[in-house]
Amino acid sequence: MNAERILIASECLGDGRFFLDRATTYANERSVFGRKIGENQGIQFPLAQAYASLEAASLMVKAASALYVAGEPCGPQANMAKYLASEAAWAAGEACMQVYGGFAFASEYDIERKWRESRLYRTAPISSNLILTNLAEKVLGLPRSF
Repeated sequence: MNAERILIASECLGDGRFFLDRATTYANERSVFGRKIGENQGIQFPLAQAYASLEAASLMVKAASALYVAGEPCGPQANMAKYLASEAAWAAGEACMQVYGGFAFASEYDIERKWRESRLYRTAPISSNLILTNLAEKVLGLPRSF
């Protein structure tokens, strides 16, 4: 299961980077009222936050991968990698949807399709809530919550 979580986390990073690439390109090209929409902090800040989250998740994916390849226990790291990467991809998708506005739902951009896929990984193969429960119990030593 650790390999699966690390793999899904890696896929989430790819999805998040897809969203950021599409959104930053569009924000640099699209002009409204004589200025690029990327000049607005309302566009910049969510994209910058998504970038920072993806970079942090990437570090956890690398840490989990290194432990796994070395044959070391990596359950908490694999869980954190999957959790952080899926949340970061979702945030990047949300930011991308906002940048594109209604055009995000046009099939030729592939934004909406990827957005739906990125939502899936917050639920499967293990939900974010189950990961948090596992970390609370196994890492933090808190009592079982269910």
